[in-house]
Amino acid sequence: MKLWKLSGVFLIATGIIHTIVGLIIGWTILGEIIKEGLFNTVVTQHDRNAVIWFILCGVFWIMIGHFLHIYLKEINMPVPRFIGWYFLIISLFGVLISPISGFWLFIPQALIIILAHPKRALPH
Repeated sequence: MKLWKLSGVFLIATGIIHTIVGLIIGWTILGEIIKEGLFNTVVTQHDRNAVIWFILCGVFWIMIGHFLHIYLKEINMPVPRFIGWYFLIISLFGVLISPISGFWLFIPQALIIILAHPKRALPH
């Protein structure tokens, strides 16, 4: 099986891991937000912002991964190479500023997408 066909599944898995980690790490903070009634409980508190955005980023990765999965099944071609380049640039920057993080998970995913187009010299 060609790995590029699993690009969406890999991204969904990454999003699930990201969301679970956010829920585990932010459990206490999420409890405080819920106890205070949710509305307007995050705005000025950086720890709460961080937890909410961390979890929402995971959900967005799941959503984008789901889209990629459907796209790959219907089109039966690799996703455009530029997507892989974006993943690679973002993940390398993330690894640079936060080496002990999940940014490493995006590097193989980026390479799978980039290398799915071996005949093209430049991203399209």
